[in-house]
Amino acid sequence: MQEQLQNIKGNLDRLLRNYHALRNENEILKSQLEAQRKTTIDKNNKIGELEKQIALIKTVQTIAEGTTGEESNPGKAEMKKKINELIKEVDNCIALLND
Repeated sequence: MQEQLQNIKGNLDRLLRNYHALRNENEILKSQLEAQRKTTIDKNNKIGELEKQIALIKTVQTIAEGTTGEESNPGKAEMKKKINELIKEVDNCIALLND
């Protein structure tokens, strides 16, 4: 009987050690996950900024190509569309400010 109690106590001690080790590991993994999430958010924000810069560069290049006097500028229609969209946005902003 005493031997069985010792075995149970030993098993219980081992289970408790494993539980505490797993709980510590879980906390470490949670903090690592949170750090990775923050990194992902930062990188997604950076990607968004870079995509905006690319769009701006393409717009500037289209404008620059248009000023060279080329008649067959494939980006001319696209540029007009972007300019019209920007004008509409400015008009909407002015309308909101007037309200």
